[in-house]
Amino acid sequence: MRLTIGRDELLKVLNVVGSVVERRQAKPILTHILINAADGELVLTGTDLEIEVVARCVAEVQEPGAVTVPGRKFLDIVRTLPGGSVLRCEMDATRFRVAMGKSRFQLATLPVEDFPNLMDVQWDTRFDVPRVDLKRILEKTQFCMAQQDVRYYLNGVMLEFGGKSLRAVAADGHRLALSEVELAAEMGAERQVIIPRKAVGEMVRFLGNESAPVEVSVSTNHMRVVQDGLVFVTKLVDGRFPDYHRVIPQTVKEEVSLPRANVLEMLGRVGVVSTEKFRGMRLRFQGTLLAASATNTDRDEAWEELELGASVPEWEVGFNVTYLVEAISALEGDEVLFGWNTSDGGVRIKGKVATEKQVYVVMPVRL
Repeated sequence: MRLTIGRDELLKVLNVVGSVVERRQAKPILTHILINAADGELVLTGTDLEIEVVARCVAEVQEPGAVTVPGRKFLDIVRTLPGGSVLRCEMDATRFRVAMGKSRFQLATLPVEDFPNLMDVQWDTRFDVPRVDLKRILEKTQFCMAQQDVRYYLNGVMLEFGGKSLRAVAADGHRLALSEVELAAEMGAERQVIIPRKAVGEMVRFLGNESAPVEVSVSTNHMRVVQDGLVFVTKLVDGRFPDYHRVIPQTVKEEVSLPRANVLEMLGRVGVVSTEKFRGMRLRFQGTLLAASATNTDRDEAWEELELGASVPEWEVGFNVTYLVEAISALEGDEVLFGWNTSDGGVRIKGKVATEKQVYVVMPVRL
């Protein structure tokens, strides 16, 4: 292998591929990235056996070939080289050499045949969705994913597609998030897949903010997203997501319209004195006022009232303030709707005027 490539072009694809590669792995080959050079193109592949990312860039390939190199180390080297520079790379029997000006690097390699491949999959479902829409519904729900829950099916985001709808749903037992967009083409019968937690975070990084579509392919155990020469493949969580329809109240007995920005500011100020671990806060609706209060083990206290401008039903309940702030922050528009049925049931939070279907449910806590 022998090639010449611009540092900036190489760094762009290395940043994408290197994100899934760890410095330490039980299998040394998983700390490496696979580099294939042929036909004026460089193809880089990184994987951790759960996620695989493939990225392409243009290069001047004098001699084609393939090699595996330490992914993070190679990324660090390219990152430190001057912007706009040109790199000369070549491979001998056991070493991968990188040169730029008077800088020289040699990296140890591992056998190419040891590098795993997740791409040999039979895809049974395919659809297109604007990348900005797919990214949005993942961003609007990912903060509700569970972390290392024994209910493994909660440690990710569930994607549900059917008809002309694509929904993302996440829950951790204390709260739930749903965000939905409309697809251009009919999808037929509904289907659900669960994307694992790490893959959700990487996919949000992977997707851009453009309206151009990405191709999504699904098999029994894998999901693939393809955009602009980049390919992202992840294993799926083997499990069934709970019936989220039973968690989201379809109707509520009481509903209050709240000014989104003012409520966020109040929760942020009062939440300063809540304990870091518990983050409990009490909300009280009475007359035309919403009052928020919090205390901690040091006996610090905070209290603030917000004038709502209209009479509201009397209601007092405790919440984890972080859950409220994250849900309200994810909504758009100037007004949000708080709806509830009982004091011990979840509160439904959604935008008053929404361009997309977006709903959050936060369960109360005892204070």
